[in-house]
Amino acid sequence: MVVATERRQSGLMHRKIIDLPVLMEHFEIHNRTDGKSPRTVEWYNLVLGQLCHWLESRDTPTTLDHADEMMIRRFILFLQEKPGTKAKTMSTHTMYNRVNALRSFFGWLHRQGYTDEHVLQNLKQPKTADLVIEPLNREEIDQIMRTINPKTALGARNTALVTIMLDTGLRISEVAGLKDRDVHLEGQYVKAMGKGSKERVVSFGTACRKALFQYRQRYRGDPAHSKVETFFLSIDGYPLTADSLKSLIKRLSKSSGVDRLHPHLLRHTYATMFLLNGGDVFLLKQNLGHTTLTMVEHYLHIAAQTAAIRSQGFSPLDHLQVAGDRQFSHAFNGDTQGDKKIRI
Repeated sequence: MVVATERRQSGLMHRKIIDLPVLMEHFEIHNRTDGKSPRTVEWYNLVLGQLCHWLESRDTPTTLDHADEMMIRRFILFLQEKPGTKAKTMSTHTMYNRVNALRSFFGWLHRQGYTDEHVLQNLKQPKTADLVIEPLNREEIDQIMRTINPKTALGARNTALVTIMLDTGLRISEVAGLKDRDVHLEGQYVKAMGKGSKERVVSFGTACRKALFQYRQRYRGDPAHSKVETFFLSIDGYPLTADSLKSLIKRLSKSSGVDRLHPHLLRHTYATMFLLNGGDVFLLKQNLGHTTLTMVEHYLHIAAQTAAIRSQGFSPLDHLQVAGDRQFSHAFNGDTQGDKKIRI
């Protein structure tokens, strides 16, 4: 019994001195073979790589035995105080996702027997700021579309790209992975492969159909080789990657003057406008590829606020045109005498 206990303790100590980069590689292999999306795997690698780099910058050993809860909390504090790309600090949603990656890794370590307990079991997810993100308005969409010349090969492709993202709400990775055979122009729908390798059907409107038809029939070149199956191609016939699509939209943001444009804002605009136009919440969940209604409820909240702003046109007093309306209009027009007529 004593010998067995000593062997278990010796084995545990041996596991604790394993280098974190080695464990991270095993974690990556585990996630890939479990069917995690490439973006999820890439995100985990990014966050865990930052952890290792931070430990090395502090001259702290990168072995498992040094990665306790307090050390990880110091790393999270470092991330929270680190300047972001467009803000003084990192956004709360980005921090939430980083902490989620760390918790996933240390949860996996515990399940695999590398640690006696989940090191981060007492670490709570940081609260996220519930900010109102306004969808793109008609003027902004016009600005973006006017930047693109649809009568050129690049312009026809880029018009089709922006149009399909605005009219279907597909994620940028889903647009990049869209197969030519899955774009059904006659039926006006696409088959998109979403997270967790779940395929779904999403319809699009007449304007989107015209843009897709223009690109496919007139300007889409031949694929570089027989294995290229994607609908959207580069000029030399290779598939467009999600990163190249991000760069493209970043350039469109600069050239159009719509500085806040980014890929997810196109999806956000689709979801909000879908609801404002009378779309069903459950159908929106299906179209966006969400498994629960949680995210859709967020869009419902935004749509309700947008509708509230639009309701200014239904002002009872404006429609009644009450007698005192002329007195108020004089005041707003700079008539100094108007002030004397207003009684409170």
